Amino acid sequence: MVDINAHPVPTAEDEANSAFSHEEGGSSDDDTTHNGPASVAGNKRKRIKCELCKARKVKCDRAEPACSWCARHNRTCVYLERQKPGSRIGFTLELESKVNRVDALLQALWRRVEDHIAHDHHPSGLPPVQSLSPTGSSHVEGLHQLPSAADHAASTGHPLPVAFSASTPVLQGTTPGAYSSPLWRDSADGGRDGLRGGEPRSSLMAGPPSTTATAATLSLAGGDSAPPPPIHPSEHASRVASAPRAGPSSFSSGADLPSDDIVYTLVDLYFKHCNTWCPILDRKSTFGIFFGSTSLSEVDRILLHAIVATTLRFLKGSRLTREMRAHYHAVSKHTVMIFAMEHVSVAALKALVILSLDELGTSNGPRGWNLLSLLAQNVRHLDLCNENSMYLSSAAAEDVPRSGSVRRVAVGRPESWIEDEGRRRLCWMVYLLDRYATVATTTFDFMLDDGKMRRVLPCSYDLFSRNVPVETRSLESGQQQHGAYAVDRSENLGSFSYHCEILRILSRVHEFVRRPIDVSSAADMAGWRDTYRSLDAALDRWLQSLPSEYGRISALCHSDPASRVANWFMLHSAYVTSVVRLHSPAAYPGPAPGPNTGASPPPLLPPSHYAMQRCLAAVQSLRDITRDVDEADGLDLVGPPFAFSLWVAARLLVVHAAAVGGPVDSKIDFFIDILGYVGEYWEVAANYARILARVVQRGRQGDGSFADMRRSAHDLVSLTTSTRRSGLEETSSQPVSLSELDSIDIFDFFNYPKMPEAARGPVITPGGSHPLMQGMAAAAGDGTPRNPDPEADWLGYSSSFR
Repeated sequence: MVDINAHPVPTAEDEANSAFSHEEGGSSDDDTTHNGPASVAGNKRKRIKCELCKARKVKCDRAEPACSWCARHNRTCVYLERQKPGSRIGFTLELESKVNRVDALLQALWRRVEDHIAHDHHPSGLPPVQSLSPTGSSHVEGLHQLPSAADHAASTGHPLPVAFSASTPVLQGTTPGAYSSPLWRDSADGGRDGLRGGEPRSSLMAGPPSTTATAATLSLAGGDSAPPPPIHPSEHASRVASAPRAGPSSFSSGADLPSDDIVYTLVDLYFKHCNTWCPILDRKSTFGIFFGSTSLSEVDRILLHAIVATTLRFLKGSRLTREMRAHYHAVSKHTVMIFAMEHVSVAALKALVILSLDELGTSNGPRGWNLLSLLAQNVRHLDLCNENSMYLSSAAAEDVPRSGSVRRVAVGRPESWIEDEGRRRLCWMVYLLDRYATVATTTFDFMLDDGKMRRVLPCSYDLFSRNVPVETRSLESGQQQHGAYAVDRSENLGSFSYHCEILRILSRVHEFVRRPIDVSSAADMAGWRDTYRSLDAALDRWLQSLPSEYGRISALCHSDPASRVANWFMLHSAYVTSVVRLHSPAAYPGPAPGPNTGASPPPLLPPSHYAMQRCLAAVQSLRDITRDVDEADGLDLVGPPFAFSLWVAARLLVVHAAAVGGPVDSKIDFFIDILGYVGEYWEVAANYARILARVVQRGRQGDGSFADMRRSAHDLVSLTTSTRRSGLEETSSQPVSLSELDSIDIFDFFNYPKMPEAARGPVITPGGSHPLMQGMAAAAGDGTPRNPDPEADWLGYSSSFR
């Protein structure tokens, strides 16, 4: 066999002419002698064809300087000396190169068709998606470059950089070249052979030659041998086999999204890990949009970016390196943020809510606050807090001046019940995120006012997914306080509905706790106790209203640890947070205001035994349910709100140790370990675990008592709340250590209730003729930590804890 490794590769036109010659009966015998004119090199080139005739496998007259066929077709005629016989490696490389060139040609032709569809048949009002590469060239050119680079790497062993393309104009030119080189280094380690060696690929990667450059390189860099299993194999296979996808719906057309199989996995991970407790998307319709036969619109692609940015943390395996994950996360997050800043719409709000899960799961800091501010403001602009019955529509809404009338036509009438329910769920989810973030910071006001939240409760997810219009429950604030509802169809409620209800109670609890009280006023104290008892009763009524499966979540966790149970875990954690938030000010009241004399001041209120037992029982119940979740390997199914509840429960154990003057309960080690595990997915939980570990270690090592830490945190916070009476007064700054900041993080959540500004001064001892005040005076102590007397509970509950 002749080694033709160094021979030029025929073009597509040559192959076509070769086929035509075979149809005409041309022979392909390479050793046939030629009776034509003798060549100048006579014997030297005897029985040697020119390279084009050899490639076409037809007879060559071996004429000089060009054979008859080359001269007739004006082609360059090249004669090469016969090579010595060798192995078939050269032939294999030649076939590989030929396959790559044919594949590149097919990709280029298919991309031209997709470009034609994207540009000539794109919906009006939306710019074509995926139209330009970072250099401004079309996708066809950018995609045509990659197979050439692959051929170069295969033949020379030196990879060329990958020319990524971006589908979002704001990202053009921002993709660093550093992301291309590692992909090709990975392919040089055997990824190329593995891809062609019969390894199964995702059904999304099969079909027409629209597999793009990025998809190919990411597959070469992959380490997972099996693709993600589809949830509905038969439906998914039929969708993929039905028709090729158009240009805008090819995910991996640039460096902005991973390959199609990874995108499918990420969407599936979102519904497994996030949508159970953030149920704003319908699974069936979402998969139909992303993986159906229709093109992706711009808003659908933005939603896909939000899902990718949020669920990359759950993707396992080595298909994406750390650098690639960081790249896709940054690109997707930036894409969603830019779109949300420029568009006030329900679609943009939906993507922004999903992206906020990523931000709030990373840290409860300024970036999350800014994102929540944008979410709350968009909800108000779109008027999603009301159950509107009339909408204005105008075809010229984009042409009218930007005045007050624009807000009235910013969102149109929902086209279906499922769209209306989707908006309702979206509004409630923003409400929940606002509540969790605000309660965590303790000093901020809620961004969405409860009095203006006039949405009915969402229905169960099953009814939402089946598009079954139902009535649920009206949550007018005045009605809820008295336990009466205008509409009450509890059989249509789901876990998300009850989650909204408990967060509504938590809102009232948070406002109540932050309201200052004057302990020297009998009227203030009587009103405070009445409100406290009313909220306690509201929590009990809510708990009793839950369906029967709530009481069996522990058994369900062990028998069926599917993601559908995760929403009940989140519901339980929300209840624990509400209980601790309500009862901790009475169980562990903050220090009374006064000069810092070095001694531990008495608490503002005497501790309540009843409230203390309610807090400890809630912490124990959360520990039990968390152990069940851990044993069922379901901790990856819970989200940042669950981590926040663990954070609240663990801190209460430290506060309890500071109040009674003893060591911290060993249960805190369990909470720290669980937070560390959840922190593998949600970084905010890892931050909670680090703070707790440092504080507990200092207390156990004797670096300071927990009571001293609490007093230090109280004094530092009091300093930051002091204000100037004149703009001419000088300001000051006080440096703080990491341990002092940790103390604020641990104890400031529990330093309630507080005194009004006008009543601050020397320590006020409760007294007077009112029975409540006399009971408080009898229960008040000198500040020495000890357990409260159950028989002298000033809240008026019986001594037995119910």
